[in-house]
Amino acid sequence: MKIKKFKQFIFESDGFGTAPFLLIKEKGIFNYFFYLDTEKDGVQKAFRLIVGKYSDHQVISGAKNSYCVFNINSISPELLEDIAVDRKDLPIPNQDKFKVSSSMLSRLFETISKCIIDYLESNPKVVRMYDEVQDNLKYSGEGTYLEFMRSIVLSYLGEDWTVQEPAEGEPLVISR
Repeated sequence: MKIKKFKQFIFESDGFGTAPFLLIKEKGIFNYFFYLDTEKDGVQKAFRLIVGKYSDHQVISGAKNSYCVFNINSISPELLEDIAVDRKDLPIPNQDKFKVSSSMLSRLFETISKCIIDYLESNPKVVRMYDEVQDNLKYSGEGTYLEFMRSIVLSYLGEDWTVQEPAEGEPLVISR
């Protein structure tokens, strides 16, 4: 089992201490919070990647330590700031869709990949990941979601991992 580890020098102003994300674990759910700048005006957008065991699409069989499900929400930068300084509780995940362009999707997948690697370091027995990010994401741009997933996320995870074509209405499955 090989997982590529990301190594880069990060300044505190780039993220949360030494990581590009803020991790809050709550009842077996890993909540990764992070900022991304928009490409046009440099305005920061905030996101919450939720990694847990329950799917909105299907009942997943198998040992709970062998899989995970991840989804993403767009949140306000002010809310993320309040969560980071412990002034707000975690919000209830929402189903609001948000738009991203090709360059934003690329940067989003880079950060998601770093979060997934962090999750896998804490949960090394995971062999299947269900990607429900598309539930809340409206992608508009060149290339497909699946192409971005394969080229970016799999490059971070390593050659042991593959992405399976999903059935209609099903999440992508990343497995090794």
